[in-house]
Amino acid sequence: MDFGPLAERLRLRTSTSAGTFGVRAPLRACPLGAHVDHQGGEVTGLALDRAVRLVAQPRDEPVVSLESIGFPGVVDVDLQNAGERRGDWGDYLRAVVAELSGHGDLRRGFDGVMKGDLVGMGVSSSAAVMVAYCLALAEVNQVELDRTHAARLIQRAENRYIGVASGLLDQSVILFAEAESLTHIGCRDFAVSQIVAEKTLPDFRIIVAFSGIGRQLAGTGYNDRVGECREAAATLLRWAGTEPGPDPVLSDVAPEFFEQEGRRLPENLRRRAAHYFSEVARVRDGIAAWRRGDLGAFGALMNASGESSIVNYQCGTPPLEALYQALRGTPGVFGARFSGAGFGGSCLALVEADAADDVVEGVSRDYAAAFPDLAPQAQSAICRPAGPAAVMNAEEFS
Repeated sequence: MDFGPLAERLRLRTSTSAGTFGVRAPLRACPLGAHVDHQGGEVTGLALDRAVRLVAQPRDEPVVSLESIGFPGVVDVDLQNAGERRGDWGDYLRAVVAELSGHGDLRRGFDGVMKGDLVGMGVSSSAAVMVAYCLALAEVNQVELDRTHAARLIQRAENRYIGVASGLLDQSVILFAEAESLTHIGCRDFAVSQIVAEKTLPDFRIIVAFSGIGRQLAGTGYNDRVGECREAAATLLRWAGTEPGPDPVLSDVAPEFFEQEGRRLPENLRRRAAHYFSEVARVRDGIAAWRRGDLGAFGALMNASGESSIVNYQCGTPPLEALYQALRGTPGVFGARFSGAGFGGSCLALVEADAADDVVEGVSRDYAAAFPDLAPQAQSAICRPAGPAAVMNAEEFS
């Protein structure tokens, strides 16, 4: 659905089109950099040509009245008092309001209608909706908020209000990605750069293959894994003679020290740390491969990332692992790995453009044969890279 039907739905609800504007917040793919952003690691990302779209009209009262296509009811949120979590889809709006209110007086709200693509498929639709809310509220209240601050604000909103110990990856890719490059984010010091290939890349597509298993991060092993990474970091720092701070992360630890002493860690902590250090190395190697236009080498690193997510990070489910193995073994696929947290959701693959339809057809057929009970919910999307989140006026809707 584009902006036009959303704008018409909003007009019918409010009986006006005055001041209508829109926000497009793309979904994201992370080809390399799994499970390291919350440890201050390095990640890569691509924005997708699938998005969350929000159409809004400013209102003079400090209230947002929001409808989301595909979700029940209309959510009303008081901008002066976001209130407690209610366990509904409106919590993501309340989370942004709770954090953004500290950056300025939110005197004006909006009436809005939104619709998201690929909801629940592990491509950060939750981060995209939070970006959309943040940009819309900043727009109507004329809050000066650069994209670096917006990314950190959304991270805090998800950490404090939603209860997910996430890092900076998702919202940063959504806010900073450029269609013609690979976005690189150093999460320790929040350094964002664009990696441009020095020669023309092969024409490629990004496949998001949904397993049919949804997930809510706050209720999975996601936070447990983050805690294990922090425990590993604290233990290694003490062995190195450094007293860890209140929130130790693995980027505080020298890779050489882990090489020397990591084997002494309990197995679960050793595996988490091994994933972290090897994944950061894969990101750096992947950047070099992207620069020289070598998607074959880049894809091989994605495959290795997927293996480490299974073996060392110990996430995934049998259906998700089967989907990953099917993708990486299919002709035309450069590489594959889990998308999102890997406790359900989807797999991500970089594929030759001409092979994309055949890849989807073959993998979907094999997956349906192996997991017939999940096949009705499973689906795949063929995507292209896209640009960052943007606010637009009604004349730009298409």
